[in-house]
Amino acid sequence: MTIRLSKRAQSDLDDIRVYTVEIWGRAQWLQYYRGMVTAFQRISADTMVGRNRDLLGPSMRSLLYEKHLIFFAPVTAAGGEPVILRIAHQSRYLPALAYYDDLDSV
Repeated sequence: MTIRLSKRAQSDLDDIRVYTVEIWGRAQWLQYYRGMVTAFQRISADTMVGRNRDLLGPSMRSLLYEKHLIFFAPVTAAGGEPVILRIAHQSRYLPALAYYDDLDSV
């Protein structure tokens, strides 16, 4: 099963990369990214992994990786497969995130 990232999730990942490289260096980013990919693989292998987030959106779930929450849900446009919707720092105000703005482009 292939894991997809929405445009917002890809942007989130890019922002995390830029910040991590700037503050802690490229080696730390590569280590963090490898861990993030492992988390994506867990989601792909078990779409029920993580915490239920139905209050934020239907069938939405989140998985904590280090300091970031990975939000995902099965998306009809992706053949019902899980799509990473957002990747947010755990300290972020979650209701303010826009999850479904760009799912048509998945």
